[in-house]
Amino acid sequence: MMYRIHKRFICAIILACLMLSMLASAHAEVYVNDSSGVVGSLDGAYAVGGAGEAEAIGGSTIYAITGNGVEAIGGAEVSPPPTVEVPSAVMYIGLSFGSTEVSAITLRNSVGSGYKFGFYDANRTFFEIGATTETQITALKDKNVTLTAGVIGCYHIKLPAVYNSFSAAQDAASAYGDGFPAYYNGSWNVLVGHYEKYDDAASAAVSRGIQGTAFSASSKCVVVTKAGTSKILFEFDYGDTFSLAIRPVSTGAKAVTSYNGHTYYGDFIFRRITGDNLTVSNAISMEDYVKGVVPYEMSPSWPIEALKAQAVCARTYAASNMNKHRSYGFDTCNSTDCQAYLGTERANATTDQAVDATAGQFVTYEGKLCSTLYFSSDGGATEDNENINVQPYPYLKGVVDPYEQDIVEDYYGKSWSHEFSAAQLRTKLINRGYSIGDIVAVEPTYTRMGNMYSIKFTDSTGKSVTITRYQCVTVMGVQSVRYTIERSEQTGLYVIKGAGWGHNVGMSQWGAYSMAKYHNKGYVEIIKFYYTGVSVG
Repeated sequence: MMYRIHKRFICAIILACLMLSMLASAHAEVYVNDSSGVVGSLDGAYAVGGAGEAEAIGGSTIYAITGNGVEAIGGAEVSPPPTVEVPSAVMYIGLSFGSTEVSAITLRNSVGSGYKFGFYDANRTFFEIGATTETQITALKDKNVTLTAGVIGCYHIKLPAVYNSFSAAQDAASAYGDGFPAYYNGSWNVLVGHYEKYDDAASAAVSRGIQGTAFSASSKCVVVTKAGTSKILFEFDYGDTFSLAIRPVSTGAKAVTSYNGHTYYGDFIFRRITGDNLTVSNAISMEDYVKGVVPYEMSPSWPIEALKAQAVCARTYAASNMNKHRSYGFDTCNSTDCQAYLGTERANATTDQAVDATAGQFVTYEGKLCSTLYFSSDGGATEDNENINVQPYPYLKGVVDPYEQDIVEDYYGKSWSHEFSAAQLRTKLINRGYSIGDIVAVEPTYTRMGNMYSIKFTDSTGKSVTITRYQCVTVMGVQSVRYTIERSEQTGLYVIKGAGWGHNVGMSQWGAYSMAKYHNKGYVEIIKFYYTGVSVG
């Protein structure tokens, strides 16, 4: 088939070529956009119209080349990315809760010179109501608690007066060797002594000639003593409305406090949720929290770009999981149920630098915070979230990972294998509540990434049991979903060969290590490789 070519069009092509040649000789740049992206800048670029004219383009205007020339077709204003709304500047991190609640715990100033007493309101603002210059204090439940200094009784002699400040109550309490101020539901009181029984407190009031009554606060009350002694410094009871918060005091350097064998930045909140032992949380800024996560989720000696990737993912995970443990009164916990968080000890200049260099940066998808799951190693491929945790996320898609194979160091998950008899497999299923007889067949199903998705077990009667998704890890007792299972014709055993460590969703930490160390990848490249279609900033 033949087409007629208009002479005017031929002339336009010739003129365009001449103009481009002329522009090239003048060192002007010609930008050509393809399907892979958009031109970021058009400064110094020209367009040639159908009539052969050339026109400088640039700025924020979009141009089209038409048969009539170069025509502006509208503004090319780019909308700024959506602002990420972080719920609060202060996070509450669970340190002791549930089965790890404590009856008493000691705080020690590692860096600091005393403490402020107060509480956090609904807006997470700290209100100071008192202070002490003691550098070692013990917080305990207001029950009869046995410490090294003896039993701290929960009954006291309460004076009848109400005071208008901590200092006024403290002055009044100083008239008694064992007197102390107490803050009950917004009012200042003075109490004297501590006794294990109500009658003992009542008798002591008479024998000591104190005009007061035997008293014990509610099941929410928290007591503060001078550590190593039975001297009570302060008592706090505001029911379920507010909980005691203790803030370390430091002039100059940032306060660091020893708690339960670790050191932390920030404040400590003590709640008696069940009315018995103390639930303890750390009230801390987002950035200081991330500084306590990074060196426990990655080795502080790892390349800084990997540490930066970890910092951004840890920060994003925290922000997207605020109030995850609302029933305990905090956001996230200090265990691998959330993120490992053990304070300041392992942090060094490199891990702190990784956090500071990425401060305020998050991983987002279409303007919303991502659930930045991560794990140790993938063994060659990550996995779609829906194939592990059921719910699909567009940015938690499996990717083939070529980077881990370049790691020369040994690490958990590099490769592993197991052998199980049919009887052992049956025991694994029964222990998880499944009912099945003697297993005669095992049929695995794999995902598009080559990871284990399901295993069907069939017994000698034809009855079958199928496990899916992450059950393929938990029921089988293996390290990841990156494995195969086959029956050995020689031994009759079922042989599992695998690699990787963890749930395989999101970022591989060892993959990030390899990308940074062996491939010179930056933290943004690392994050965008493991999380599909995300933005970082």
